[in-house]
Amino acid sequence: MRRFPECLERSDLAGIVRSRTPETEAAYRQRHAGMERTLARKLNRAVSLVDLIEDIRSRAANLKVRSFYLYRATILQHCRDEYEAGRLDQQEAEALVARLMPEGGWPSIGSNVSEVRTSAQSRKHVKPESFGTLASLAYSKEHRTYQIVGGLLEYGPELLTRPRELLGAQLIGRHLIVRSAKWSPTNRKGTGEFRKIGLMDAILDWELPDFRKLLALLQQDLDQVGDPTRLVRRYGGALRRLRRGVPWAIGITLKSTRSQGRATLARAGYTPFEIASIMGHASAETAASHYGKANKGWKPVPGRSPLAICVEELAKVRAGARAKSKIARQQPTTVTAARSAFWAPKSSNSNV
Repeated sequence: MRRFPECLERSDLAGIVRSRTPETEAAYRQRHAGMERTLARKLNRAVSLVDLIEDIRSRAANLKVRSFYLYRATILQHCRDEYEAGRLDQQEAEALVARLMPEGGWPSIGSNVSEVRTSAQSRKHVKPESFGTLASLAYSKEHRTYQIVGGLLEYGPELLTRPRELLGAQLIGRHLIVRSAKWSPTNRKGTGEFRKIGLMDAILDWELPDFRKLLALLQQDLDQVGDPTRLVRRYGGALRRLRRGVPWAIGITLKSTRSQGRATLARAGYTPFEIASIMGHASAETAASHYGKANKGWKPVPGRSPLAICVEELAKVRAGARAKSKIARQQPTTVTAARSAFWAPKSSNSNV
């Protein structure tokens, strides 16, 4: 393998070189092919690498910063492939990479974007009837994709899985085995590559056949398309079309089910460590920082235990940095514990 020049290494805004894996490189190549097809349809002719670079430069001000650097990484991967094949020398590679930066430099990227939208702005708290109504609307479409969207909206708040994690999931008895969406051999995020979710009252016996049907549809789509990210985008697009003309549904995404599920479990009395083991987080503080609040959770049904706690997964969860510092200072680690300490009943021997 040829040694690549420095200009072909993908770095982020801080100048840190990102790690590469065969999976990410394959994803860049697939995205590059899609970019070529899209631009070729737009220009009504065959396009070259230079055409793609000029298109990205011309749209830099109207692209979000993350989008621009994703396109840039895609171009860099294609240049790496061309360089490794001997069709591009170092001088040509440096010229192409330099051409990627717009004339106004980094500050001009995204300068015309009026609103920066991120997943953090999606609805974190959704009423059960809202999910139910959207699921019913999806089922009424009688279309395969909408049937899947309806199932994700119906079962998502109960399982706390990411939409991608149900693709390829296996249901063995009352245990759901999913592959963590953010885990990879490089970053090793979360508690591990796979995790087991014990279904107790989250999905009742009479619901299991419909849930198995959902998993079968997802598996068929995965076998046909092969790219989980592409499928999640398909389902997200169907949900956006479903929300049109429904003002109260603005901001509800497939991710909202996971966020609301965390809030509901917290209100039901599950500890941060238990919730982290269910959601696949390595830190007990992640869910509270990024997902729904306990006081916005759905009212628990007396005597109902939605999900079982896997002892093996629970053992992998660590206390977060804030919790460690509070423990060191002998302070309560949760708001509930703090309130309990403050409102503790006074001793009967008190002279007050």
